Parts: sequence; C-alpha cells; structure tokens
Amino acid sequence: MLKESDFIKAARSACLIWGLEPLQIDVISHSENIVCQVKVDSQRQVVMRLHRPGYNKLTELDSEIAWVRSLAESGLPVPTAVQTPSGDYYRSIDIGSPDSFERRIVGVIEWVKGQPLGTPLTNNSNNVVAHYKKIGALAAAIRRHSNSWERPIGFTRRRWDLNGLLGEDPLWGRFWEVTSLTKSQRSLFSEARAVLQNKLGELSTGPERFGLIHSDLHLGNIMNNDGALTIIDFDDAGYGWFAHEIAVALHPGVGESWFDEAREAFLEGYCSVYEIELDEIASVDVFLTIRSLMIVGWLSDRPELPIYEHFPLVIRNAEQAAEKFLVS
Repeated sequence: MLKESDFIKAARSACLIWGLEPLQIDVISHSENIVCQVKVDSQRQVVMRLHRPGYNKLTELDSEIAWVRSLAESGLPVPTAVQTPSGDYYRSIDIGSPDSFERRIVGVIEWVKGQPLGTPLTNNSNNVVAHYKKIGALAAAIRRHSNSWERPIGFTRRRWDLNGLLGEDPLWGRFWEVTSLTKSQRSLFSEARAVLQNKLGELSTGPERFGLIHSDLHLGNIMNNDGALTIIDFDDAGYGWFAHEIAVALHPGVGESWFDEAREAFLEGYCSVYEIELDEIASVDVFLTIRSLMIVGWLSDRPELPIYEHFPLVIRNAEQAAEKFLVS
C-alpha cells in the first residue's frame, strides 16, 4: 500500500512539470483524491490534487475545468486552475515502486483562503446556520448558470440520474449489498431502494429540473474566509436533479437540532435567486434519503480512508433515514 511519503514524493516530481519550486509539501486530505498543500514561497501556495485512479477520465477532468472556468467568469466564487508552462491543466505521474505502484492524473489549483464550514458527516455546531442563506443563493446561481451555459464540444461528465444513483451499477456502489450489513439492513436498504426508484421515475429530467450540478455541495466543500464563501472540489460534478443538489447541501445537518432552521435559510437564499415550486421542494426529502444510502456504498469501497472510522455511524444514519422514509 502506498504511504503518505510516496504521495509527497510524487507531488514534488509534479511540481517540476508545473515549474514550481516548493518550499514544503503536505498531504492535507485523503478522501476521493490525495490533496496536497504546496508552499511555493512566503507569498504563495497552491493545491495539488492526485486524482483517484479510475474515477475521472481526462476528458471528464478537462470538462470540469471548462465548467468551473465558466462559473468563475459568471461571478461565482470557485477556484482557479493552474496550467503547466506548456498549457496543460493535467498530467499523469507514476507513484510508488514496482511492488506498490499507481499512475494518477495530477492537477493544480490556486489556494483558497479560509477553512471548511464543516464536514460531510458530523456537524454538531449550529454556527453554520448563519451561512445557509448564502449557500442556498450559490446553489441557485449554479442552477441559473446551468440553464444558460452552452457546453463546449466534447463536454463529458457523469450523470446522477436514476441509474447513476439507484441502478444496478450506481456511481457510488451497491449500498444494499455491502458485506458488513446485517441481513435485516440489506433487506431494509433493498426495500427503500425499490421505493426510491419509483419516486425518481416520476421526476422530470427536463432542463427545468435536471442539469449540471456540483453534486457534492456539503459543508466540507465550502470554504469560509471571514464570511466570504468559496465552493471547492468539483470532482463529482455532473448532470443531476437540482433537488439532489439541495439535498446534498442540507444533508450534513440531518439529525441535528439546527436542521430545520438551516433548511429554511437555505431555501430563502435559493428562492431569492431562482424560484422553485412546492413539488420540487417536497422531492428534496427523497434525495436526502438517497444521500444517506449512497454514502454507505461510497465509504464501503474506501476502507483505506481516515473517514472510514465513521462507517458504523454512516450505516446507522442510513438505517434511520430508510426507516423514516418508508413510513412517511
């Protein structure tokens, strides 16, 4: 298994490709990707992402660059990608030794000041409620941009549709068959999946309800710098229901005392930019349940991650969400 030192060594090699002379390199996140903080000098630092093998193809990553750049041009607070001297945004590098080896696509973005508002899982503090009106407005601005943006030729991103969320081979794994589940949990998740499939089948996939979304707009992907918010990590961006985007943003507060207040603030901010109908708001509860179940599949496939220690909590939360949904 690759060690942190292997990733730092690889990041140092990648710095040569970008023409960077790093003073210090640290791994700051090991989740979907390996994320490194690269200190170039006393005035500048950048973020280097060593992308998880097999998750995004180069065409998908280039499409991410195109969309995020367009979002920035429209005034949304998003990171700026850094090109190599030859004009590339991504390059592949080899990591490790012959007995433990990976090839990963690497990209660099400018450093975003501030701290994440929270985490994707456990958020006990109600301090985040004050930011949810602005988060809602940002999510709505992404939707408005999606409705008007003309995709470049070759633009390719995944689809968080019925198949992508709940099909036979969903993007985040077959959560209803995870081996560590009990027999009753597998039965519960399978039953919930069947009902949720029917619910999604009733929803429109027309452009008024379905388009480009960040799709992972949880508190950990929103940086706060003295009240100024920046959206980061578009790794999961793709086509999906806008109600799914809303649910993902609200999901970190499920089960917390401040959830209802945060939801109200989010929708107030959202509707100040893009008015939505009551049936779409009602469908958010469907996607909140789906999100709880999806995380089971996602984390089950990534036992090497530090966040895996929360897996029992993830299963318990999904169980509660499925039970609540089935009796509603």
